[in-house]
Amino acid sequence: MGLLVVPVGPAEQARLIESLENPSSRAGLMNDLHAIRELHLPERRALEYKFPTVAAYVKVIESQIEALAQAIGDGEGFPNSPDTDACLSAQGVGFDWPEVLEIDSYVDLRLTLFPDRVHIRALARVVRCDAADDRGYRVAVDFTHLREADREAIIKHVYRLQRLQLQAHAEEAFEARYRATSKSLKDKPRGG
Repeated sequence: MGLLVVPVGPAEQARLIESLENPSSRAGLMNDLHAIRELHLPERRALEYKFPTVAAYVKVIESQIEALAQAIGDGEGFPNSPDTDACLSAQGVGFDWPEVLEIDSYVDLRLTLFPDRVHIRALARVVRCDAADDRGYRVAVDFTHLREADREAIIKHVYRLQRLQLQAHAEEAFEARYRATSKSLKDKPRGG
């Protein structure tokens, strides 16, 4: 993920909370669009069934709107490259950070989840900041203000990554069984 962490004081906290609760916030525009699409999935499926040409055109318009939303989100100061390994959940995130962050202090987080370039902005409370040998500090934060559409985007992202990891493990196990079976067949004496 791309990660930007900015410590915030009480005055900035109030402004950030107001910004996150404002429905016209541009930071989570793409996540809002995806949530609206899922809410209206039954209507979309009916449209695809009854009027496939119209449904195809709606998909074109949706992709254009998503491109615009992505461009708007990219202009909101979110990281544009995956520069941080992290442990992400719907409740918070753990990451390595070069600077100490005070326990119980608040931070403005801007996350970009790759490869889909999902933007998440949240107010979070620092719950752990331990010195790490060569990486600076190991930090854990809990989200205190996170829009519901952004939480859903995180859940989908984590689910997708877990599914890909499970598929990779299953493929590795299959390959190992295949190699073992092939080897045992080669080593087996042939009767004649």
